Amino acid sequence: MTTVDETKSRLLRGVVQANMEVLQGVKLRRGNRRRRYIVPWLFAGVALAGGIYFTRLGSWNSTRRSASANSDADIATSATSATSATSAISTSTASTAPVLNIDQNPESAAPLSPRPIDRAAIPLSVKRIVIDPGHGGEPGALSESGAMEKEITLDIALRLRRLMAREPFEVLLTRQTDRLVPLDKRVAFANENKADLFVSIHVNWMEPRTIRALETYYVGPTDDPATLQLARRENKDSGYSLSDYKKILEKIYVDARHDESRVLAKTIQTQLYHVLKPANPAVENRGVKSAPFVVLIGTQMPAILAEIACLSNDDEAQLLTKEEYRENIALALSQGISAYARSLNRPDKKGS
Repeated sequence: MTTVDETKSRLLRGVVQANMEVLQGVKLRRGNRRRRYIVPWLFAGVALAGGIYFTRLGSWNSTRRSASANSDADIATSATSATSATSAISTSTASTAPVLNIDQNPESAAPLSPRPIDRAAIPLSVKRIVIDPGHGGEPGALSESGAMEKEITLDIALRLRRLMAREPFEVLLTRQTDRLVPLDKRVAFANENKADLFVSIHVNWMEPRTIRALETYYVGPTDDPATLQLARRENKDSGYSLSDYKKILEKIYVDARHDESRVLAKTIQTQLYHVLKPANPAVENRGVKSAPFVVLIGTQMPAILAEIACLSNDDEAQLLTKEEYRENIALALSQGISAYARSLNRPDKKGS
């Protein structure tokens, strides 16, 4: 049987053990309770911190955008002010600057339209000449006695080639027999052979028939009714179409050969009148004229057309049947061509 002391000791240990268990149970419950309270507060704190952060971030961006906008506005305002200031300065300068006469500036530009060049600047020479006996195939002008222009012009051209053989020139003929050569083919022949001069020989027909006239033509416009009628007659087989009209006008009005052709025409006309006057005292010197003859328009060198007589005048038609008179015509043409060629090659005196 247990003693009293043992019973007291067992009861004391039971109380101590019970107290220990009570104490341990309280601590555990307190720990759990703290844990239950800490977790929600932790999440609440994180949420609160995040809200504060994002709120401040949005406020900072807004402030930054506002500052940037204010800066851009300041720059734009500055630019506007600078522009206004520049404009004001320019307006002030323009209002105070004197008005200057721009025509006072010296100029050395040449005009756009072609103009003659001093021959001395570019020495030139005549080496090849194309002689064009008018008509062929068809008779051309015809006298009452039956003399035909095509025969007279070919005979004079052949004589001229023989006379020119004495000179240092190569002479070519657009036709050497009685054959029809279209006007455009005559022009092409001269251009393809790179002729330096082109001389076309014709015999006229004029009213009234008492007229005896010498005329030499170069390319250019005319308002003379008689010259226009002659041009229409000579150009009837031109070979040009309506599409060539602009090109023809340019060659008539803006051709750089105009002045040299005029000089050649004057030289030949002078010789014709001088040589033929003794044998034909009634001949009239009608001088040089411009006219839109197709054979003069298309050629690329100085070119003339000489009307050496009038088959409409019976007396002059009679003269044209004589070989001596034809020879004199050929001689006058030869002398005129040679005189023109010499004028190109004549050296100027030094210092003149």
